[in-house]
Amino acid sequence: MQHSRTYYGEAYFGKEDLEEANIEHKVQLEYYTIKGTKDKKDTYGIEIIKREYKTNGIDIEASSRSFISNNSQKVIEIINTLKEHKVTPIGLNDVLEDLLKAN
Repeated sequence: MQHSRTYYGEAYFGKEDLEEANIEHKVQLEYYTIKGTKDKKDTYGIEIIKREYKTNGIDIEASSRSFISNNSQKVIEIINTLKEHKVTPIGLNDVLEDLLKAN
């Protein structure tokens, strides 16, 4: 099974976000769609990459979920929600579970 990844967008933690999370460094979140094939059907997933720019280097954290739906539009709607709420890699699976239960 092959997967391709497409950049979807990014979000940054603003000053209030950083203060609330007690973080002193710039944080960038990148969101990607993942396209694969299962049983000869297209499947869609999501990957989030977090970059925290510290004085001594960059900490990178990532998480992905390869198969969420066969419906690309549904995955785009989910990724928009994740981006709007600045969901980080560590929260991806929990938030996805909640969003998928609601639909």
